[in-house]
Amino acid sequence: MLKVGVQSGGLFSVETCENGLRTMAEHGFKCCDFNIDPFLPGDQIRKGEPVGFFDQSVEQLCEYFTPLRDAAKKYDIEITQMHGPFPMWVQDRDEMNKYTIMATEKCFAVMQYVGCKNIVVHPTNAQYVLGSKQAERELNLDIYRKLIPAAKKYGIKICLENLFATIKGRILEGPCSDVAEIAWYIDTLNAEAGEDIFGFCLDVGHANLYGRNMYEYIKGIGHRLTVLHIHDNDGLSDLHMLPYSYTRNGGRDLNIDWPGFIKGLREIGYKGNLCFETFRCMSAYPSDVHPQLLDLIRAIGEHFVAGIKAE
Repeated sequence: MLKVGVQSGGLFSVETCENGLRTMAEHGFKCCDFNIDPFLPGDQIRKGEPVGFFDQSVEQLCEYFTPLRDAAKKYDIEITQMHGPFPMWVQDRDEMNKYTIMATEKCFAVMQYVGCKNIVVHPTNAQYVLGSKQAERELNLDIYRKLIPAAKKYGIKICLENLFATIKGRILEGPCSDVAEIAWYIDTLNAEAGEDIFGFCLDVGHANLYGRNMYEYIKGIGHRLTVLHIHDNDGLSDLHMLPYSYTRNGGRDLNIDWPGFIKGLREIGYKGNLCFETFRCMSAYPSDVHPQLLDLIRAIGEHFVAGIKAE
């Protein structure tokens, strides 16, 4: 395990997956985080428009994703995780909410077809809409419970992710921002499911926005940690840039404690892969330096792997 990968967003679509996965392989990547979420865009969900791509049958969807499956096999790239549709719930959009559940279940079928085991399904960031943390938790449990039968059917692990909220320009903690809540969600859901079908995706950039100590956060998550979204930011905005991009005190202090990140993964015996969610780099940097940028992302990943494996 401990393969180094990057997400498909910003690199390729299903229509361009042959070239995109070949490029990833040429730059030394061994796995991919595939963005299936654009097939049910967040804007469509929020507007309550339950029509589109996922109206197709499972058989039609699998046929559509056959080029992705075949190119991944051809270039020996593991599709290690997917990023599912979000948000999973919008207030007063009952029909849309049902459609989003259905679409996510069909994502599970596609995952089985292309050989992917893990999908990130965001918890609903509803505390500030519904008025209480308890109401948010009850809503999220209801959503995830509905997904359990399909996850079992297709052999999929559903990964919750730590989120943040932005209210009047201020960054506030969202669901799974606290280690105790992460453990509560995953342990409760796995107990109800009767098997280990829920895990956790640590979004490093999100954790930085609300000031988590990276080492302690990872240690607290422990064995529940299944996949990663690795990226950097300035602590003020969700920028999705390269690790080591942001420092303080004239470059002497890292904004994210990357050595602590490595140490935490080493001490919990992390066995997953290292996927970078650095898609905004592809728009921030000129296209003629994208090959070098991909080499740098892979090199940082290899640096992380060496540190995690160190005795």
